[in-house]
Amino acid sequence: MTVRFGVIGTGNIGAQHVELLSAGEIKGASLAATASRSGEAKQATHYNDYLSMLDEAELDAVLIATPTMSHVEIAEAVLNRGLHVLMEKPVAMSVGQAEDLISKVKLQQKFAVMLNQRFHPLYRRLKSLLTAGAIGELQRVNWTMTAWYRPDIYYRVSNWRGPWPGEGGGLLINQCIHNIDILQWLTGLPETIYAEIGFGRYHDIDVEDEVTALMTFPGGATCVLTASSGEAPGINRLELVGDRGTIVCERDELEIQTASISVSEHLRTTDEMFGMPVFTRETISDFQSVNQHAAVINNFVRSIEGEEKLATPGEEGLGSLQLANGMLLSAWTGEKISLPLDRKRFESMLAEKIAASSLREPEDIEARIDMDASYR
Repeated sequence: MTVRFGVIGTGNIGAQHVELLSAGEIKGASLAATASRSGEAKQATHYNDYLSMLDEAELDAVLIATPTMSHVEIAEAVLNRGLHVLMEKPVAMSVGQAEDLISKVKLQQKFAVMLNQRFHPLYRRLKSLLTAGAIGELQRVNWTMTAWYRPDIYYRVSNWRGPWPGEGGGLLINQCIHNIDILQWLTGLPETIYAEIGFGRYHDIDVEDEVTALMTFPGGATCVLTASSGEAPGINRLELVGDRGTIVCERDELEIQTASISVSEHLRTTDEMFGMPVFTRETISDFQSVNQHAAVINNFVRSIEGEEKLATPGEEGLGSLQLANGMLLSAWTGEKISLPLDRKRFESMLAEKIAASSLREPEDIEARIDMDASYR
């Protein structure tokens, strides 16, 4: 069986998916058609209207790589035709929209989201270490993720990047959605969130481009997330502190320090006034490069064929939306927000932001694009 794909959206990321499918990088899949309102893809039959593609092309699955504002509408049209869906992140602007969409998926349909960083070898190794209890009960997490730098031209050439109607957010819903997905994949969701957010601090935009958030987990562990798209060169450093050691992730390297005795036991029993448990240190840096997007698509295809369990089902995209929406709601209200999110309250406030904003008029500027430089 060959899974016949249609790709809707042939912009920056969509073009990469088109290339993967047309170049034979995805075993058991073929590119049957593409659709976009601008930018024709020459590797397959192209449609200017995605509905025409859905009605005329012979398809088994559709990969949606359009701006966030159109995700729900397009996905519903695809699902209504009985096709499988692979959605670029995020599933929707809000957790409420995403839950409503996922509820429409029929039993025989596959619905996945492009959570590609879950296939990063470093994060997969980190996940296995935490699952095995390598550093004991988690006490503190700190992620400084200020390496999502974006210059003004990134927004100026787009009508949907920057205003509320385009994405329902900015840094959190677009760039940092990867990091907060990995965070909740590693640690689970927190109980509460409090966030201070800069809206248009560095750029001429309505949405957020700087975030500092404090999260509290069941059991008392805390996490501080600091993120920015206006700092350069930026930092990507993840620290996880447990009762038996620490893990630091930076520059594609894991540094692991573990002790034979827990810190809590040592703290209570030692007679050394300035003593400390003895730690062993290990560094892991020999991670092989993986095409993460290809890995997600390959898994999606094999799940359709019944050969593998779907690794990134749509439900897995809800956690990062809970965090992104929760941080925005905290900043808008000045309150500590409890999870699960009050979706009606968030939807109401987001609707007010959207009503007070509008899509941008893109400027006619020739932007140099190197997609490899966008992955941080």
